[in-house]
Amino acid sequence: MTETDATRRPLQMPETFLPYLEKHRIYQLFKDMVRDLVIHLPKDHLKHMKVFVGRHLHSTKDVDRVIFLVSPELKIDINRLVREMLKDLGIIVISRRCVMDRYEKHDNYVPGCISPELMSEVTKTLTLKDPVPQSGWLMFDHPCTVREAQCLQQDGVLPTVTLVLTPPPPVAPTTVDPWTPARSFFQQDFEGLKFVYKSTLKEVYIEQDDDHEKCAMKCFNAIRACASGAQGPGQGVHASGAPGVYRVLLIGPRGSGRRTQAMAAAKQFDLVYLEFGLLFNEAKMKNDDIGKKLRSIGCSVQMRADIVRRRIAMKDCIDHGWILTGYPASGVDFELLDMMPTPPNRVIFLNVDWNTCKARATARGVDWCTGQEQPLGTGPRVLPRPADAEQLDAELDTFFTESLAELRAAAGITAVEVDGNDQIDQVQVRIQAAIMASPSFNIEYCSQLRNVCGD
Repeated sequence: MTETDATRRPLQMPETFLPYLEKHRIYQLFKDMVRDLVIHLPKDHLKHMKVFVGRHLHSTKDVDRVIFLVSPELKIDINRLVREMLKDLGIIVISRRCVMDRYEKHDNYVPGCISPELMSEVTKTLTLKDPVPQSGWLMFDHPCTVREAQCLQQDGVLPTVTLVLTPPPPVAPTTVDPWTPARSFFQQDFEGLKFVYKSTLKEVYIEQDDDHEKCAMKCFNAIRACASGAQGPGQGVHASGAPGVYRVLLIGPRGSGRRTQAMAAAKQFDLVYLEFGLLFNEAKMKNDDIGKKLRSIGCSVQMRADIVRRRIAMKDCIDHGWILTGYPASGVDFELLDMMPTPPNRVIFLNVDWNTCKARATARGVDWCTGQEQPLGTGPRVLPRPADAEQLDAELDTFFTESLAELRAAAGITAVEVDGNDQIDQVQVRIQAAIMASPSFNIEYCSQLRNVCGD
């Protein structure tokens, strides 16, 4: 360390190395290693680093994160069953009572009012407190509603397996009861939570004469089977392989709400929002090589790619990730984007029909004073776009007849289709789920991956 020349300029990492460094988390590994060296100051630095790397390999193994869902038809002492499970798993238990104790002591707690967002924040704090991240956690009696489960998913509190304890299916179908039985605040919405956690769901059939030790053994075997991938049909999947930095490509026609959805997703995941129209205007105003070429000879396919390449290679996009709209516009653009050093690892198509796109686009005007888009009728300064109808029809016709087929063919089987005709918040939930989901296909062999959540 004493022989380091502080006057030398810092090394510049070649762009071709960035995907490998991100995939294997090399940056984070070196940061942790340097911090460990500074704290311990070992005499033998090389030996200490070898020990650190070996310990890191064992600590990066995915720990068990289990959620229990107990059928109302099943009469079982869940507290005793959890105590039996702790003998084999050795993980931390997080119950509804634990969350409520912390929730009632929170600064934003309002007596008589239950906030699912605040409950999710308290739960996330419990899961991040040492030694829970290293040992794993088991959660029962919580969450109780679909809204609480959705808030937990958005905050990143995701289970590796969701065990559904239910009686064996009857030989003859039971009579369908259209009425939902009344439940208290501490009782779970069993069917709703099954739907929310369907990606990690695994059913465990409990007989009436099973004792607690046998029930615990069935649950333990189910957790180990899920971790090893030995799951039956319809028994859920194991989520793994999500990238550390999201690079999202949101593709949709004009009027599909792509900009609104992209800005909301960027705020949720702390991503850099990139809109190609703004990037193009900024590049055209600069006095560099690209700006001079744009002003002198116009734009080309390669120049459009150079504008995007230069922006996504900046430090904020490398560190935080990005979400891009307005580009690519054709299959050639997509191929050039895919060959860049940091290509997108999430491709989402926002599917909206032609009539809906036109209705949404024509409902927007321009504030003649600020130049910003505003809904028509919101003020006297908001006027319709001049000569916008013919240009809009031409853009939509080109997208639906030519561009969409080329982009889908270039994206291949790794792209995710999202229906954008619903309300904004519902579409945003689907987009966030598509961003957080792990890839469902093996790109090298073009086959479906086993035990991987893709929706």
